[in-house]
Amino acid sequence: MVRNYEILNEKVYSEKLENGLRVIIVPKPGFKKTFACFATKYGALINRFVPYGETDYLDVPLGIAHFLEHKMFEMPDGSDATDLFAKMGLDANALTNYLMTGYLFSGTANIKEGIELLLDFVQTPHLTEENVLKEQGIIAQELKMYMDDPNDALHLGLMKNLFRAYPLRYDVGGTLDSIIKITPEYLYKCYETFYHPSNMILIIVGDIDAIMSNSTNSHEMLLDLIRANQAKKVFKKPLDIRKNILVEDETANKSSGYAKMDISIPKVAVGLKLPFEKYEKNDAMMMELKMKVLLEATIGPTTDAFQEMLDLELITGNIYYDVYTDGICGFIKIQANTNKPKQFIAYIREKLLSLSNIKLEEEVFNRFKKSLLGNFLRALNNLDYIGYNYLEYSFKESDVFEAIGLFSKLNIEDLKALEKYFKVEAISDYTIIPKNMLFSKI
Repeated sequence: MVRNYEILNEKVYSEKLENGLRVIIVPKPGFKKTFACFATKYGALINRFVPYGETDYLDVPLGIAHFLEHKMFEMPDGSDATDLFAKMGLDANALTNYLMTGYLFSGTANIKEGIELLLDFVQTPHLTEENVLKEQGIIAQELKMYMDDPNDALHLGLMKNLFRAYPLRYDVGGTLDSIIKITPEYLYKCYETFYHPSNMILIIVGDIDAIMSNSTNSHEMLLDLIRANQAKKVFKKPLDIRKNILVEDETANKSSGYAKMDISIPKVAVGLKLPFEKYEKNDAMMMELKMKVLLEATIGPTTDAFQEMLDLELITGNIYYDVYTDGICGFIKIQANTNKPKQFIAYIREKLLSLSNIKLEEEVFNRFKKSLLGNFLRALNNLDYIGYNYLEYSFKESDVFEAIGLFSKLNIEDLKALEKYFKVEAISDYTIIPKNMLFSKI
């Protein structure tokens, strides 16, 4: 199937193979680089599910999706897929977030060979007691590094304040206690359940004609290569995956919290919890975009509020915000370095609560809307951005290429639907202060 997005002058080829694998090809004529990613809809959100071929729910240790990602590069013959990609002149990597796990590479040559390797190493797991034990030590060091990073500690502290049980309160990598409980048996159960082709997407973004040395039916030739690779392998019958994820209301777990670390200036994050919601197609994507417009117009660097925070010395420089929804729950996070943490918290809380009655002038709304649209259009020149976001939003039942058309039609009245989220009970804050500072004195 081919779909044309005329407003963006983009074309996307999509096909579902016999084994259930969905293949997405995004031609980018003239681009030297190619990006490819093989991803499964399985991330840190899922820790309770019915394993393939079984009937009862299984609770697995936190961080197991990330752990499995680390082990997939080790192949049965003892080679490492990363080294094999490097010999081809390709840069390989992987990522695990709450929603998905992806294995990717990029480069300018040997793309067909890279695609074959990508499919092969992800579809040949090699898990032993010895290599799992070794990986536990590696990931433990990684987790300790994150724990020692003030920004990571700030984020995780805020998530624990916002969520009582939802997995966003835990690091994607799990905890030091959880990773030592991970076994090859657990890993194979996760792999066989979530790494079935029917739960996965392969996306390739680049100059397909150049890759296949053909200017007429290059996408079909590329699909033939992928079909042939998959036809050589035997897969079990696809089944509906039964998983259980705890969801929550809008009430934050705790209203405030703090920790001490070896820093010189306090760091503060104020968060708003987005509760469980039933999202239809493109809803999760549009929720994020609407919230970004609203926040940019409320506290962005060109607003009066931002200048006021500078004048009142509530911030020492930039202010950062993030809007996230995984298609189930989510959050807004506003973060800054400040020598006046309590005043900054009070100011941001007041701004957030004011959005329970949105009053935005048409001119201001259109200015920030155009700014966000411009940023998005510029990002479409980045192949990694296209590939990653297409996957991310696909797993959220959204189409990133439809964003421009939908966003262009957005008006102020559409933002009014967001007012219901801005409640006192949904807001929390978390502060990291220097070790020698008393929280009562800030």
